[in-house]
Amino acid sequence: MDLGILMFVTERALPVTDLARACEERGLESLWVPEHPVVPVEHETRYPLSADGKLPRAYTELPDCFAILTAAAAVTRRLRVGTGICLVPERDPLLTAHQVATLDWLSGGRFLFGIGAGWLREEMDLFTPHFPYRFAFMREAVAAMRKLWTEDRPAFEGQWVRFPPVLCRPRPVQRPTPPVILGGMGPNALKRVAAWGDGWMPIGISPDDMAGARRELDRLALERGRDPRRISLTVMIGAPPGMEEPALDMLPPRELLQGYAEQGADRVVVSLPTLGAEDAYRHLDRLVGARP
Repeated sequence: MDLGILMFVTERALPVTDLARACEERGLESLWVPEHPVVPVEHETRYPLSADGKLPRAYTELPDCFAILTAAAAVTRRLRVGTGICLVPERDPLLTAHQVATLDWLSGGRFLFGIGAGWLREEMDLFTPHFPYRFAFMREAVAAMRKLWTEDRPAFEGQWVRFPPVLCRPRPVQRPTPPVILGGMGPNALKRVAAWGDGWMPIGISPDDMAGARRELDRLALERGRDPRRISLTVMIGAPPGMEEPALDMLPPRELLQGYAEQGADRVVVSLPTLGAEDAYRHLDRLVGARP
């Protein structure tokens, strides 16, 4: 089982180049960063991971995810870099396909394309009208991107995404495409992954619940004529995303990580608080020490 981390790498955190080097030096498999490009000052949608519903400060300070992952890839050789997650419905699919391919090319095939449909309506309204049908748009956008990554003169005619034959270079290094890993815990998440995802990334699921979900995912994939072994399972655990307190007791114990490994997780990504250098290095050392 591989082990990675996610951090909201803001201006107040350890610089991503230092963080990436530290992850690679400690043998971690991957570094993930989230995406929230522009957040409205006022919004009625409640943040689902806090009792008061308020958005953590770190959500409003995030650099561009592709730029920051490019910096991480540039100072490492083996570390995989991933979006956790990229808000596809807020983005233009052609430009996003080009960014993904460029990062995969620059990193030598180390990019993991974690995606999600988003939950903050007021943020998405700044970019697109897709919120009511964001899951359907996300599926269509990914289908269009896959054509851009694999065909010589791709064209696409969907409900929302349409373009004539085009040229899109560079091609991603990974074949046929970088893995598209779907986040989400809703009732239809497993159906989406089984239908068209390369992987699933649930948040905070227990090892036993994960094992049951894996069996259901395998069943759904087989119903759709897909090989379940080609669908990865990445579990995200740890500090609530955007947390800024350096609480070492929120790191997972060895027994929990061992449980995920025994129940068949391909990867565990531990969410760390937004930390400066001293606390970040201590968290990484503790995490590596708990690795089974």
